[in-house]
Amino acid sequence: MFPNPITNQRGMGLIAAVFIIVVVGMFGVLIARYTTISSVNSAEDSVWAQALYSAESTMRLNILRNDGGGNLSAQPSLVKPTVGGVDTDIITDSFTVSSAPATIRVRAIRAQVSRTVEARYLLSK
Repeated sequence: MFPNPITNQRGMGLIAAVFIIVVVGMFGVLIARYTTISSVNSAEDSVWAQALYSAESTMRLNILRNDGGGNLSAQPSLVKPTVGGVDTDIITDSFTVSSAPATIRVRAIRAQVSRTVEARYLLSK
């Protein structure tokens, strides 16, 4: 009269298919999220590196300017330099004469990322 519940497995394939679709969908969402986070982190690392290298370049150019140009054909103008499209700003430069120790602090800003570099140097002739 009533079908045996153990032998009646009609509809089991539908339940298994839905379960597999849900599990595969969750894996897809996790992979997409991981990929997005990885690319955002890579972009942020690139911006941080650009700001750091721009600040270092500006600092080195300013030290060369204080050193008499380092045999450059023209001395660099460092009022508010832009290095590689990154705005840099010389915060402090205590250079007075070549025989006295000096400190220079430079800040570079790129896409709301700010990096500050400081160096102490002594020019010797």
